[in-house]
Amino acid sequence: MLGHTKESDEDRLVSLYRSAFPACAKMIHRMGGTLEQAKDCFHDALLIFMEKEKSGSLRLHSSPEAYILGTARICWLRFVNGTRALPLPDEFETAEVQEETSEEKEKALLQYLQSAGKKCLELLSAFYYEQSSLQDIAIRFGFKGRRSATVQKFKCLEKVRQNV
Repeated sequence: MLGHTKESDEDRLVSLYRSAFPACAKMIHRMGGTLEQAKDCFHDALLIFMEKEKSGSLRLHSSPEAYILGTARICWLRFVNGTRALPLPDEFETAEVQEETSEEKEKALLQYLQSAGKKCLELLSAFYYEQSSLQDIAIRFGFKGRRSATVQKFKCLEKVRQNV
């Protein structure tokens, strides 16, 4: 944050918070934490990021968001193990969360869609990828009408959401 004005630092902080906190909260929740615990870990990670950046010792191997997320994960693990202490050693950077490539994201999405069933996969593919109308989908899949196709699409999306 060297060479920045106070206002641009605050804007950057808000931007980092908006872009990284939702993923952090989701990660901590998946590991059994609460929203308050996610906030604590995120704030610790953000503080570490800012201190390292200000001191010039920050070495990014990916995005700032990935760095903060990796740091928050380590903060959470330390919290769970009862060894919550700042600052983190320099070696922790090797545990930094790597950003998923678009190919990995597509593969994961396909697995979620497949887990909902073949018919749901075909229905959602027809709607989102082929951009077929709900009326065309109703005819193609043998539904009574557009409303039935809409309900089935919703049910398929709910199956995918449950798996995610």
